Amino acid sequence: MATTKQKIRVVIADDHPTYGEGLKALFRDDDVVDFLEAATSDQATIEMVNRQKPDVVLMDYEFPEGQMDGVKISELLLAQNPGLKIIMLSRHGEVPLIKNALGSGLSGYLLKERSMAEIKKAIEAAHAGFEVVERGTLVQVLAEGIRINAPAKGQKNDDHPLTPRELEIAQLMARGKTTRDIAEELFISNNTVDTHKKNIYSKLGVKNVAELIISLGEFGLFP
Repeated sequence: MATTKQKIRVVIADDHPTYGEGLKALFRDDDVVDFLEAATSDQATIEMVNRQKPDVVLMDYEFPEGQMDGVKISELLLAQNPGLKIIMLSRHGEVPLIKNALGSGLSGYLLKERSMAEIKKAIEAAHAGFEVVERGTLVQVLAEGIRINAPAKGQKNDDHPLTPRELEIAQLMARGKTTRDIAEELFISNNTVDTHKKNIYSKLGVKNVAELIISLGEFGLFP
């Protein structure tokens, strides 16, 4: 007898009740995502997540004055709930904010203007353990922010720790190429690409493509 696939349990934290309730309504009959509740304050979010134990949280950045922002709430939740995936869902696309969020262990960052289909895809990806960073709007913001910054004083392009092949692959990753794309372009196997990716992340001390982009920019190597 076929088993029913368990839905991805999601909590949304946003200080505008209409936004959270609107998302819940849109996904009411979805066969993959189950929106449990919508929290409208920092403490309500923490209590709700600890009670409901969701798989994914969609976290707004801005909360009313006197409350923690979304990044600080996320840091507390991640410390209390290992394995929880949090996606920042914000109307802000400023580079420092995105860097701060991704550097705090969040699984991704999306703009609120994303469609229902895009939000659903992001939830599924984060739940599966993948990073969720828009290849269009947000990565372009990161790239443009990096390009206007010169490498650190005294730093040269050849100060990075990567081998020529690793640098080639890192730059392809930063341009949004998948493992399969890179393997086909360089005529190597997927496993070889994955091995290089692990070495690149280790040498640069980064955890995802967004941080990789930032690191390459700091060395003046963004493609």
